[in-house]
Amino acid sequence: MDLKKYDDLFITTTDTLVGIGIPVKCNKIELLYEIKKRNLEKKIIILVSSINQARQFEEWNQQAEELAKKYWPGNTTLIVNEQGFRMPNQKGLLNLLEKEGPCWVTSANISGEKSLDLEEAKKKFFMIKKVYNFGVGSNIPSKIIRVETLEELR
Repeated sequence: MDLKKYDDLFITTTDTLVGIGIPVKCNKIELLYEIKKRNLEKKIIILVSSINQARQFEEWNQQAEELAKKYWPGNTTLIVNEQGFRMPNQKGLLNLLEKEGPCWVTSANISGEKSLDLEEAKKKFFMIKKVYNFGVGSNIPSKIIRVETLEELR
């Protein structure tokens, strides 16, 4: 196994679950699908440090902007034009996102398995060398709202 190919990936605590991520600018989202054995139909959300960062994406719109002002930072993911965005409520992670730019982040587990804590994630995904511990999250997945219909999906 070529471990170098995972150099851009990271494991991080968030305000909700422990996650695995990669900066959007790396253009290697397929590594997240591969390492998690995740179905390609299942979207991966983008964590942003601010509403301003979310505006960089073509999916973002005015309706999302209004909801983001209401729910962010926090444990609410907004699905806008089929893409999920969330601004976590965790200072260290927000600083990382500010520095690295928006990141694709998904729960640190094999798809369909239970979520892992930081130590379990480090063992399971030993090939990922960058690990950020910004403190313990709630261990509850984020609430998901579809912006267009205001439907709560989770």
